[in-house]
Amino acid sequence: MKLIQPEKPKLVLTSFDTYMQSSLKNFKWQIKNFFGDTSELEAEHVKEKLAELNSYENTAHLKPIKQEHIVILDEQKIDASEAEKVLLNGEFFWEHAAAGEATRLGLGTKYILKLRDFTVEKMIELRKQEIKEDFKKDPETAKRLTAELTPESLLKQMGCRPEETFPISLGTRHMLQTAFDLIRLAKKHGKKPEEVLAKQKMLIVLNEATADKIVDEFMRYNYFGFDRKKILFMVQKSFHGIDLKKGEPFYDMSHDRHKRLHNHGQMVMQKTHDNAIFYIDDDTSEYYLRSDEFEKILATTKDLVSYNIEDIDYLTNAIDLHSLALCLTLGKQGYGMAMEIVAQNPLRPQKGGACFWDEKKNRIVMIETNQLKDVKLEDITYLNKNFNHYPNPAEAFKAVKQGGLHLHVDVKLSTDHKGNPKYYIYFCTPQGDINFLVKTAYIMRKNLKPISNWKSPATTPPTVKACFMQDRQPGFKEFAEKTLGMTF
Repeated sequence: MKLIQPEKPKLVLTSFDTYMQSSLKNFKWQIKNFFGDTSELEAEHVKEKLAELNSYENTAHLKPIKQEHIVILDEQKIDASEAEKVLLNGEFFWEHAAAGEATRLGLGTKYILKLRDFTVEKMIELRKQEIKEDFKKDPETAKRLTAELTPESLLKQMGCRPEETFPISLGTRHMLQTAFDLIRLAKKHGKKPEEVLAKQKMLIVLNEATADKIVDEFMRYNYFGFDRKKILFMVQKSFHGIDLKKGEPFYDMSHDRHKRLHNHGQMVMQKTHDNAIFYIDDDTSEYYLRSDEFEKILATTKDLVSYNIEDIDYLTNAIDLHSLALCLTLGKQGYGMAMEIVAQNPLRPQKGGACFWDEKKNRIVMIETNQLKDVKLEDITYLNKNFNHYPNPAEAFKAVKQGGLHLHVDVKLSTDHKGNPKYYIYFCTPQGDINFLVKTAYIMRKNLKPISNWKSPATTPPTVKACFMQDRQPGFKEFAEKTLGMTF
């Protein structure tokens, strides 16, 4: 019998401490309402009921989306002139989510990885391990896929050997492409490239392990031509695992081996904290912004896009003028978020935000797959591309700051302070849940493309190909060599 508690506690997002304290109260509310008596509850019990605990409240009312529910983006018909003007005037905010780890690859932060450091043999080894894990209950399929995995088949997917790509990291490639495309846009309109770059505003979200290294790289490369004080950084915090004692959740701070990120939802919540975002001052010290200072910067822009470092389409097209043009129109209609819908990846079905029609809410919703306990990944037709626009970005910022995002829960096996195996609880709220806080549009391109992210060994060959195509853009080699001060 569930014990119904008072209203769910909201998150208090003034600082890391208030987030941690209020998140524990919120989680305690969740488990009280789900389990009732929690006096004997342990992390293992939460793990056993995780699918039910995270389950979306209206799962029984979810139906496939219909075309009349969505906004169609027809790239052949939309006028991109206003979008170009917004970029040239610095009225756009670039957010680069670069804190992610290459977990399935076991190689650390994706930002710093160089694709040329992969050998074909290493890629085959990693893919074999992945196949073995993914198909352990289907040995025949595992055997077939492993047999098909040859150097020749990989080279056919990649278009070149990994060592033929330029010796620059994925994150450096990401920033170079941003500047490269802006310079081309400036020249198209007869503007001075250095003046257009100087107007751009952006936030680079890093992790604790590699933040110093990446910030040093920005300084070494003269911020890729951007204005130093308009390049903002935020180090996404990792958190100790949560344990339970007599029904009371607490962060186990007895050791650090079990610390983890709390997903992109925590990232957007952290942005609302005071003294979480900074830029590098003239004396190379860090100047931290108050929450209201950052909000004022957002208020000077008409749209924000949160780019994920692992999106490989970005490597040859950093500026999506068509989606920006559409979102500027949506912003004038009062929308605070726009989510692009893409087809599921047939190569390897992925987790993420899944798009459905909620009959009870009478609207489209984007539901994280960890809330869909009975739905298989291959049965999800449409996913969020993780390419979210925020027209009038200060509005979504203020909505998040109110503390209304739902805390999703995960349980991971780690070790206790003695090194023994132990389960800990972590929050894993997705950024996409902002669709429940602000008026949101769901966009589908007339020419639908599958999701194209570097997530695992299976998607490493397409990523090598994307780097190969980036390197061969006319003028890119010369631009990269000049910006980085090296010769390829």
